[in-house]
Order: sequence, then structure tokens, then C-alpha cells
Amino acid sequence: MADAIYGGATIEATQNDMVRQLQSTMKGYQRQLFHDGVYAVVTLMANDDSQRENPGQEDGEEGTLEKTEQPRKCYIFCPERDRVRLFEELDHKTAAPLIPAFQDYVLALLQKRGNLRQLEVISQKERIDAWTLDLEPDDKNVIEVLEEGLKAGIIQIPGAVPGAPDGFDEVNNVTGYLNTFGVTVADRIRDQFVPIFDPAREPLSDEVLRINDYIMQKAGYSLYDVQLAVAEAVKRQLDRKKTALIIAECGSDKTKIGSTALGALHGLWTAQKKDGRGKSFGVVMYPSHVTQKWAREIGETLPNTYANMLFAIAT
Repeated sequence: MADAIYGGATIEATQNDMVRQLQSTMKGYQRQLFHDGVYAVVTLMANDDSQRENPGQEDGEEGTLEKTEQPRKCYIFCPERDRVRLFEELDHKTAAPLIPAFQDYVLALLQKRGNLRQLEVISQKERIDAWTLDLEPDDKNVIEVLEEGLKAGIIQIPGAVPGAPDGFDEVNNVTGYLNTFGVTVADRIRDQFVPIFDPAREPLSDEVLRINDYIMQKAGYSLYDVQLAVAEAVKRQLDRKKTALIIAECGSDKTKIGSTALGALHGLWTAQKKDGRGKSFGVVMYPSHVTQKWAREIGETLPNTYANMLFAIAT
């Protein structure tokens, strides 16, 4: 079902004699897959169109992010009736300067203008709110809301009114600033730079775990948790952008990590045959004095794999 929706299929469901139709957008979702025993749970979340890749790129090439002169639509999901979380998510979507003191005014006016619209949520268990946020180029509509409020005196910038508290009373140096706002700054950084794979919140894929089991059988040890996490992240990045970098010190087993990621992405040989695909090939370039070692490591990492050293190319 998740693959059908992700692929752009139209889904029709009947609920209490009401027929609902979901017109999917091809590859327009973020996918999260969780396993619970023999069951699998997939979460699909609609992608924002606030940033688009350069359409002139060839398939498989890295796209470049460009500013668009078209209005953008963003999707916001938050706990039910949680206005604070709604405003925080709104702040993540726009570059307009928002502070908690603006919350009630900004949310109310954006809803009144029709820029922020609440969606109907159909759920058996989860209690969430879903919203769409329409943004004009350069977030002009949000900036207009702020300018109107400031001109009318409905909202105020902390410190702009003489004698009004601004939150910096105890801040006299950098240490004081970090003591006062450090947690807030750290939370903002964490929320704005979401990792491709978070091992604290997400399980490893079955493909990575199967390859790690093979390493254990073949070499007598398994990869460390941090190595498995990197392999999972690299696999996902390769699936998204076809390019990934592993930057680590010598001896950190980049060979096994990279091989695990490639093997997990392209599937094991049995899966390839089942899907009617041929064998996959990989080219690895190493200093000549360690080629034997790394050929052995690749053979220890991936089942049904043959690693060979190439010293010259026939002409």
C-alpha cells in the first residue's frame, strides 16, 4: 500500500457509507518504515515544495536548490490542539523572524487570510492536527503580517519599547548568553538539521541487519552500532541522491561500512534474481599495497560476492 501511494496511485476507501478518494503525488512523500514482529508500519508524510531541485539535472545527478518565484505549499503536522507546537513548526517553514511573543497574533491572522488552513484528519488512533501553509515568494505574506502587527502596536520586538523587559537582563557576556539561551539554540539547531537516519528513534533496515549477520558468520564479529548507523544513513542517501561520502579516520572500517550500504541498497543476489535483475558491479579504488586486504574484507561483508584486483585495463 505504501509503495502504491508513493508511486502516485489513486486510493479509494469507504468509511461509514462515504467514499473517500486519495490522489497521490508520485514520490511526493517522506517514508519511515518500522517493523513490529511480522508486521510493518509505514508512515508517509507529504513533502513541502518550498525547495525544488534544478529540473535541468540529468537523472541520477545531484540537483541544485534554487529560489522559486512561485508560491509554495508546506505541510505541518503537530499534536491535536497544540498551538505552541503549531507555531514552532510554522517557524521552521518560514525564514521570517518569529518569536514566541508573536504566536497568537501570527496564527490568527494567517488563518484569517487563508494562508494557514487546517485539514481534516482521519485517524483510528493518532490524535494529530494537519495544516497547509501557503507561502508567497520570499515569504512576503508572513512578513506583511509581521509588519502590520508592528505598525499597529499589536506585537512588539523585545527591547524596542523603553523600560520593557527584553530577556537579556542577566546576559553580560557569551557565557551568560549560553546559560540563558543555550538550550533554545541547541533545540533550534537540532530541529533544523534532521539526520537522514536517527538510530535513537528508528530501527535498522532488514537489509543492513542481514548483511551484518553474514559478517558475523563469515568473520566472527559484527559491526559496531555506530558503523551500522552510518551504513543505514549511507544507504538512504544513495537511494535519494546517488552520491554519499563517508569521512572517517583510517581503521574505522569505511570499506565494510560502504560495502554494507551498497549491498543493502541494491539487494542481495537472491532478491536480484527474484526481481529479474542481473548482477551488480562496484568499482573500488585503493592504494595498491592494501588491495588484497580490502578484497578480503569485501568478501567477508557481502554474500555471493567476488572481489578481484584489477591491475590493468585491456585496450
